[in-house]
Amino acid sequence: MCGIIGAVTESALEPVLEGLGRLEYRGYDSSGISILTNDKIQTLKVQGKLNKLKEVLTAQPLKGVCGIGHTRWATHGKANETNAHPHQCGQVSVVHNGIIENYLPLKQQLLQWGHRFQSATDSEVIPHLINHYLSQQFSQEEAIEKTISQLQGSYALGVLINGETSNLYAIKQGSPLVISQGNNGAYLASDAMALGADSSKIYYPKDNELIKLNSNEVKLCRGSVNKKIHYINNNTCAHLVTKGDHSSFMEKEIFEQVALLKNIANKQHSNNYDSIDFNELTKVTIIACGTSYYAASVAKHWFEQYAHLSVEIDIASEYRYRSPLIVDKELTVFVSQSGETADTLAALNYAKSKGAQTLAIVNVGNSSIAREADHVFEIFAGPEIGVASTKAFTCQLAVFYKMIMAAATQRTALAESALSQIDAYFMLIPHLVEKLLQSAAEMKPLATKLSQYSNALFLGRGMLTPIANEGALKLKEISYIHAEAYAAGELKHGPIALLDENMPVVILAPKDSLTDKLLSNIQEIQARNAPVFIIGDSSIREYVNLKEDEFFELAEIPEPIIPFISVIPMQLLALYCAQTLGKNVDQPRNLAKSVTVE
Repeated sequence: MCGIIGAVTESALEPVLEGLGRLEYRGYDSSGISILTNDKIQTLKVQGKLNKLKEVLTAQPLKGVCGIGHTRWATHGKANETNAHPHQCGQVSVVHNGIIENYLPLKQQLLQWGHRFQSATDSEVIPHLINHYLSQQFSQEEAIEKTISQLQGSYALGVLINGETSNLYAIKQGSPLVISQGNNGAYLASDAMALGADSSKIYYPKDNELIKLNSNEVKLCRGSVNKKIHYINNNTCAHLVTKGDHSSFMEKEIFEQVALLKNIANKQHSNNYDSIDFNELTKVTIIACGTSYYAASVAKHWFEQYAHLSVEIDIASEYRYRSPLIVDKELTVFVSQSGETADTLAALNYAKSKGAQTLAIVNVGNSSIAREADHVFEIFAGPEIGVASTKAFTCQLAVFYKMIMAAATQRTALAESALSQIDAYFMLIPHLVEKLLQSAAEMKPLATKLSQYSNALFLGRGMLTPIANEGALKLKEISYIHAEAYAAGELKHGPIALLDENMPVVILAPKDSLTDKLLSNIQEIQARNAPVFIIGDSSIREYVNLKEDEFFELAEIPEPIIPFISVIPMQLLALYCAQTLGKNVDQPRNLAKSVTVE
């Protein structure tokens, strides 16, 4: 999940450092930079976040026209300075995102050849192999080609080589990489969002295309053959993203949901939902990870209730390992905010190999998953910097809701009046979210009280069970309070054994068709002396005695759109709990935004 950046320009340090700042969402265990200065590669690495590297570079600045940088999410080896990238051997320095699965036998061979290793990483074998082949009189390109022919696993590489001609090379296999050429230089990065304002044209290389960047040109190389690169325009404005007046990116992104949902409701952004023939489909399978999986779980309810279409949901990391059956006229849907999630991309490639029709629901229209799928629906959430996803979740729900409307219309699954009503409900969502966020501060006392506990259970029913799961996930991610979620009816099938005065239960209880069932579950909880926190309709308070810091009121909401509104308090609860505990909301420990390794 690491981030890599490279630049060949008049002064490489500035764009590399700026790019690392925009890539830190991918990992922040350590960071490092290599700059080619006066025919010598100088490398600086630090443990910890990027600010530490910037402090070192202020005291020890590096100057040069060619450089690479890396921000790390640790896989092989602890998060320390030694294991930080770039890794260097002789005249070669390398930054790597991915995992080299056969690094141990390669390392053993290199040790027999007399090489000495400094780190515990899998990545360090790469510069050693390249340097070995350079010492055998292979050209720079041949040395890289021979090296990658031996690598098994995934990689996106920036390779800096010092020699008679000093070049920066880029190559990938299964990991995201983008190349850019601007007016003042050439660049490589894990994500187009890392590229600066000079990067007006970008290119997404295919696997194992070796690309050479120098001060004069960018070439796609294969041996001695140089091919023309076809660029596309880079419209990203990620370099302009700031927190504004908010305390964190997560807080800013929670409040951005109003405007984003308004844009979708007013069709300022739209997908061609009728590009899918839902009438012909026999089945829909939705594959995702994490927060995207819970959005898919809500969509399953909508599809089956309103479009009368059978839906399965699957965890991307499990999907292709159980030989799933793909039936005739099945649509497989792959949901990923980044569009680079390694498990989801692998699942997509598996489904395509079995002849399935594929659809990507992504936030990045040029991402790897989008480029591989037959159809693409964008969620139009804009850059999401906070590691804990918020606005991407509601925008995913919005796209699914629009899909369900198209499916229900094509399949004539509902009466026209019912369909019109469900469609009209969507227009209410931005207003209801805005009204709820106006009372966001009322969540703080509840969050302060909940943050005193080490564990929590979350309960919901029907479409709110995935929202309860999302709430528990958010709390775990950024406050480090252990939390689990259940369908409320499952409480008595095991989890009720955990209930005592030290096990709080957070209950989603808006007014809907299952409220009466939920009241019985609440009584069962209170009978066991477990602290109860309710996010729900005011009528609940007639049946349950709650203090002001144990209840957050939800307005009355039309049932089809309850998931959109009820997830906002889940996000606020996690945010305020984490802030109460003094946690880093945007960069929680051990996590990264884009999961690009399996």
